[in-house]
Amino acid sequence: MKLSPRQREFLSRLLDLYKEHAGPVHYAAVAQALDVRPVTAYEMLRLLESKGLVRAETARPTGRRGRTRVLFSPTEKAERVLNDLTGGMLADLDWERAKASILRALEAGKGDDYQTLLNELLLRLPERTSPLLFVADMLTATILVFYDLRDRAAARRIFAHLRLFGPPGWAVLYSIAGLSLSLSLVEKANRRATSVLLSYAQQFREHLDNLTPGEKVRLSEFVSEILRVIGL
Repeated sequence: MKLSPRQREFLSRLLDLYKEHAGPVHYAAVAQALDVRPVTAYEMLRLLESKGLVRAETARPTGRRGRTRVLFSPTEKAERVLNDLTGGMLADLDWERAKASILRALEAGKGDDYQTLLNELLLRLPERTSPLLFVADMLTATILVFYDLRDRAAARRIFAHLRLFGPPGWAVLYSIAGLSLSLSLVEKANRRATSVLLSYAQQFREHLDNLTPGEKVRLSEFVSEILRVIGL
């Protein structure tokens, strides 16, 4: 499918806003994000709809009377088409954004127990559609549960073991996959967190097995960055 640079820009921004709001987006929000007139955004989104890349729906404001609003969502093939057209740049951008967001949260929470970030990671796991981002969240959450046990001798030995696997080694990824299972047996571990991690352990391993070599390198480097930021 051929799309002009302008059409790709609108579709990409709609995808970003759809993920950010976790639902359909009003065309005025797209217009504001791209600094164009609402009518321009509306017409472009209708054009993308005619190509099967966007879906439109009408909705009335919740709890209020008023005019119905036209909301837009990307279709299932929108992200796939964008990835094909940009050579995977969209997926790369998603990865960089997700990684930077986690590392910023870790930096901001230094000296804390990271419980807020851990809760956020656990809550969004069911919504992760990207195997790479799902595995990244699982890895981060598992490390943070062990971080909470950092003063215990067993946890200290585990972190020493993880540091032996520098990038681009992949063994660390499978080590953490196994460690997430063993957490359920660790006394004083966060029970809610370990329960969630255990419920996703099989999905975690399957996603990890299906990642490309390049994605595994990215993740092993990411683990090293996490350990560095939290001082372990």
